[in-house]
Amino acid sequence: MAVLQTNFLQCPLASISSFSASPSSAINRVSVKFMVSCCSVASPITLVSGNVDNRPSERNEVRLGLPSKGRMATDTFELLKDCQLSVRQVNPRQYVAEIPLLPNLEVWFQRPKDIVRKLVSGDLDLGIVGLDTVSEYGQGNEDLILAHDALEYGDCHLSLAIPKYGIFENINSLEELAQMPQWTPGRPLRIATGFTYLAPKFMKDNGLKHVTFSTADGALEAAPAMGIADAIVDLVSSGTTLKENNLKEIEGGLIVESQ
Repeated sequence: MAVLQTNFLQCPLASISSFSASPSSAINRVSVKFMVSCCSVASPITLVSGNVDNRPSERNEVRLGLPSKGRMATDTFELLKDCQLSVRQVNPRQYVAEIPLLPNLEVWFQRPKDIVRKLVSGDLDLGIVGLDTVSEYGQGNEDLILAHDALEYGDCHLSLAIPKYGIFENINSLEELAQMPQWTPGRPLRIATGFTYLAPKFMKDNGLKHVTFSTADGALEAAPAMGIADAIVDLVSSGTTLKENNLKEIEGGLIVESQ
């Protein structure tokens, strides 16, 4: 497997001192030195694709994947700006941009999950996304290297939440949930989630056998009240939305802490 060697240095000015690739008989080595100074809060995580063998041989530029819209995109642009690495986008409808101080680098705007997928395929070399996205779509792939795992913005966590009422009123832990006699092969615990890899893996790892999943991307908090699901697995920031929909997190139900 190709090996990616990455070095990060801090100094007063923001620039790239080198990015070079030299072939050898057994190892492709890539040396990256970022000299940056960040004085404000940072965010999600910085990813590097170690899958250099998949990169098109005719491509010489470095490709950086950034979130294309939303709060994540705004905060990421601010982070880079504070590092004197402002992104210049000539046309807001274009998916490619540049960072003038880094002439050998292309910025590509993508959905976070597509950033991870394209890092795995080798179509991107670097990316900034949330750890929850890496865990869900990277699925432990060894070609994904976490170059910086805490940029200190976009804080949230992936968690299991159940109703406060009915049969769940006195259930306050994952262990208690698993021991409820209601869950049988004919009547499994129904969970609505957009995390179709992490949620089943978490339930299996914690010994919950009689569980089914329905896929959803938005308004998950309404699923239990509508009778579509018994519980949900979703990202939680402040927890206000859960409370307003009479849902609660339980002990042992934390799946991933992300930023």
